[in-house]
Amino acid sequence: MSGVAGKSGRALRVGSAAPARRHPGLGLGEVARGFRWTGRPLVPASAQPFRPPVAGREFPTAWARGPVARATRAAFLGGIMDPLLHSQLTWRVEGAQVFEDLGEPALIVANHASHLDATVLLCALPAAVRERTVVTAAADYFFESTWRGLSTALAFGTVPIDRSGGAPSTTPVDLLREGWNLVIFPEGTRSADGARGRFKLGAAFLALNAGVPVVPVGLRGTFAAMPRGRSWPVPGRPEVSVRFGRPLRPGTGDDVRGFTAKLVSEVDRLVAEGETSWWASLPRPDGPTVSARAARPAAGGGEPARWRKVWAATEPPAPSHPRSPWS
Repeated sequence: MSGVAGKSGRALRVGSAAPARRHPGLGLGEVARGFRWTGRPLVPASAQPFRPPVAGREFPTAWARGPVARATRAAFLGGIMDPLLHSQLTWRVEGAQVFEDLGEPALIVANHASHLDATVLLCALPAAVRERTVVTAAADYFFESTWRGLSTALAFGTVPIDRSGGAPSTTPVDLLREGWNLVIFPEGTRSADGARGRFKLGAAFLALNAGVPVVPVGLRGTFAAMPRGRSWPVPGRPEVSVRFGRPLRPGTGDDVRGFTAKLVSEVDRLVAEGETSWWASLPRPDGPTVSARAARPAAGGGEPARWRKVWAATEPPAPSHPRSPWS
């Protein structure tokens, strides 16, 4: 007899083992779900002890501050970009003499509305100051690509800054201690409509902790010349102005927020001076300065419309000389 019938009526071969009975709760899916394939800890993150954030590996830029890279950058900015920008833009620089008596490294803080800002600002600096100046740039944008990071570091002396709120980098403080000026755009990103965005606290925090002065800068016309979405200035040689203000130093009672407010006020005043004149840009006890024009609320209250901000940002700068009343 070659086999016997099982309870299910199916024939079983002699000598073959009966099929193992599966446990009702131990299927393959349950086993896979119960096994921690990723090695995650059993204790949830909210119950784990505090660990300080680990600083990530920064994109190497020290080579871009060496003698060869500095000479290459000076030739590129002074011999190529400066004449090129002057051929595409109608621009003027005022207040650059503030660096003559400074005698120490400083933060250079400006509003940010265009990719032209860093190039225009560097070309507006005196050559001796420009040679010792680097620009902070977003690590997640300019340094996400190796070639983009290498090219911007060589051409503009950029150093990466983490915008994600991770562990703070010591590079800015180290550069200031080594005698480098540091360009910072406290808004963190370009304006989408030309109006100044909210200043983050990093520049004031750095000035307070490093004990360095801050040179405020008002950039006017760069949004109209090359807004977001363009990789080249608009035709017609649009007008651009760069105004350097007197260095600001944190006072004895200044905290980060209070000093940030001072930086905002002075940058706004310099932009307003580019819109009208020095006299019109001064604060008035009876009302807002001209710099607040683009931020005035709409007739029904609330945030002004985007077209109003764009219109205010694309208005040409004031003439460098007052117009004669007889003309």
